[in-house]
Amino acid sequence: MGSIISGAARAFPNARLPMGEEFYRNVIDVCGSIYRGEPPWAYVKKSGLYGKGERRIAQLGCAKVLCDSLAALTFSSQADIFCQSTVQQEYAMGILQENGFWEKAPAFFSRAYALGGGALKIYIEDGKVSLDFVSAEDFIPTGNGRGGICEGIFGTSFLRDGRQFVLYEKHGMAGGHAVIERKLFEVKNGGGYSEIPVEEVFEGLSEHSEFPKMDVPMFAYFRPAGDNNLSEDSLLGLSCFANCTDTLKALDIAFDSFSREFVLGRKRIIVPSSCIRTVVDPDSGRISRYFDADDEVYQALKCDEEQDLKITDNTCELRVSEHVEAINALLDILCFQVGLSSGTLSFNSSGGLKTAAEVKSMETRTEITMQSNRCLAAELIESTVRCIIRCGQMCGAIPLEEVNVRVSFSDRQTVDKSEIIDRNIRLVQAGLLSRVSAVMAALECSEEDAVREIEKIRKERKEFDLL
Repeated sequence: MGSIISGAARAFPNARLPMGEEFYRNVIDVCGSIYRGEPPWAYVKKSGLYGKGERRIAQLGCAKVLCDSLAALTFSSQADIFCQSTVQQEYAMGILQENGFWEKAPAFFSRAYALGGGALKIYIEDGKVSLDFVSAEDFIPTGNGRGGICEGIFGTSFLRDGRQFVLYEKHGMAGGHAVIERKLFEVKNGGGYSEIPVEEVFEGLSEHSEFPKMDVPMFAYFRPAGDNNLSEDSLLGLSCFANCTDTLKALDIAFDSFSREFVLGRKRIIVPSSCIRTVVDPDSGRISRYFDADDEVYQALKCDEEQDLKITDNTCELRVSEHVEAINALLDILCFQVGLSSGTLSFNSSGGLKTAAEVKSMETRTEITMQSNRCLAAELIESTVRCIIRCGQMCGAIPLEEVNVRVSFSDRQTVDKSEIIDRNIRLVQAGLLSRVSAVMAALECSEEDAVREIEKIRKERKEFDLL
């Protein structure tokens, strides 16, 4: 992953690149491996008399669970997008729908939490606006402005006609409009790079493009909330678990011990030596000793004491509760380190993620963390939609006019419905809320629909009374 820095330096030698190749290699690369289930501690030496080599430990996969949980809390419901005009809003929503934004967004945010950021690249292909979801390992932020990150370099690897290529795109702003520079390299068999013209692979695409009507960058960048304490004065974000890899390692060790408890705790019996038989392997000549548990034939054994023939159960007791308590204690430590409330992550059936209603019922660390990241996610969507509208205006799909975008998140999909209904019933009974307003809040309908629903209820009650 650190090759993005060296590749960008090869493509744009005059660009001001961050001195972050070590950060990409030691932080982003390591966090990506942990997220994919290949942490540095994945293998341990085998133990035992005949133990040779290494074995893969059983993993709890907390890094993936943590990132998915944070993505769910941040993007738990579809965002509400409000544009300057209905035409702009319908066009932007249509582009997002065509590119599967709402389906791909949770996975994008999960990877962004794991790697410390991500970017949405907007481009025009065959007269249509498209989106590309780029992870932190393939993007270098190189400059920022009043609206956030406005300059960056993208690295894209792809195969075409059996040949491997790497395309580097440098996005920036010059004279108040967007500018893109491109460099294309072919990867040789020996690992070398050979620069070739961009037009040779991408017909109609030049190495330098300017967009006079585009007053915003053609990408949007998201980085998780919080300071990057591992790379000071850096535009790069930090993985949500970069500072707690020791806890993730301890969790995997505890879970591996929990899994091996069932292997090492299998039923064992102690039998007298006279009950042991031997068998010779005809191929190797090796003698193996075993106890035949299926033997039901009477045997005449020579022994002086009756105790010598006693079979003893030596099965160990499984330490299930101790392991569960240890894992839950480590999960609480992990929640503390990443800014979540204690118990947000749990290893038993009574725990798990809290609903948005439970979170909002008390000012918790989870609520604060969720709101901080939701503000950044809203900025990402606003920048993306603004760029989509500008691209649509460039293509002539929508009229050229002022662009004004606002994004807000709603908890309507995560709020506990029973809590809403109970609260409205209490307000109606106390005379503090009308029945129409209560039905509107409970059913999320208009006033006309609420009135019709109340009339249906009254009619059904009269018919029931007549019976």
